Amino acid sequence: MLKKIMFTLLTLILIMSGAVILYRIFEPETQSTVTSAKLDYDSLYEYLTSSSEGSAHYLLFVSEESIDSQYVLDSLLSSVQSDTGTQIGRIIEAVDITELERSMRTYKLKEDWGLTYYPSFLAVEIQDGVPVVQSSLEWNPDAPLSVEQVEEWLEDNGLINRKNERVDVQELTLETPTPSPAAEASALPTAEAEAEAASQTPQAEQ
Repeated sequence: MLKKIMFTLLTLILIMSGAVILYRIFEPETQSTVTSAKLDYDSLYEYLTSSSEGSAHYLLFVSEESIDSQYVLDSLLSSVQSDTGTQIGRIIEAVDITELERSMRTYKLKEDWGLTYYPSFLAVEIQDGVPVVQSSLEWNPDAPLSVEQVEEWLEDNGLINRKNERVDVQELTLETPTPSPAAEASALPTAEAEAEAASQTPQAEQ
């Protein structure tokens, strides 16, 4: 009896192990909204300073070892892209800070860009050959970033325009036909018409 139980358990373990292995082999790769080609942090400053005067860059600092970074890349930005119809990968440049995290040098984000947490968004403009921070949107461990926050930051930086949707709604409301004053007047009996009708009504004999 014991041998049968052991044999059954061993068979179940083998079946489950085989199923897991097959799933890993054929598991579909998660497609990140932002291009998989990321900028190296150590060469970021050189890359930015090689840009033309007045050009703007919109950066996203992420780490391959950060669950929060993967959430922003794979889930949050996908929702933003779906909501706005904007190709996020064309306007946001991902910066890989994995090596900073591994070597415990993430303090450089604060020293170089004024960022305390990551993943974080950063808008910079080249002024006099130097990248100048224009705005930022940081991850908050106590209150993670939301789709609304990211869309608002993108809109503040002129990358999307959500007002068009609200304008369309207003235009549809204004197009609803309303009766003209003449039509209202003709549809309702006037006081004079009521008095005239009353005078023509024969009174009962007393």
